[in-house]
Amino acid sequence: MGGRMNFAPRMPTIIVALVFVLIGLLGTFGGVVPSLAGMSSEAIGAWSFVVAAIVLFAGMIFQGI
Repeated sequence: MGGRMNFAPRMPTIIVALVFVLIGLLGTFGGVVPSLAGMSSEAIGAWSFVVAAIVLFAGMIFQGI
């Protein structure tokens, strides 16, 4: 048939995604993250969740990430 189309993310990828999720939680629900480049704490938290999802998806699609 063909090669594998998806992979499990490696531990460093999962740790990076967890850091972004933590930043997202602190920014969105805690308001702890300082405003940066004109973005509010809530916006940084929301974007942090998006980046965490992209990192995990990249870890599933590309081998070795």
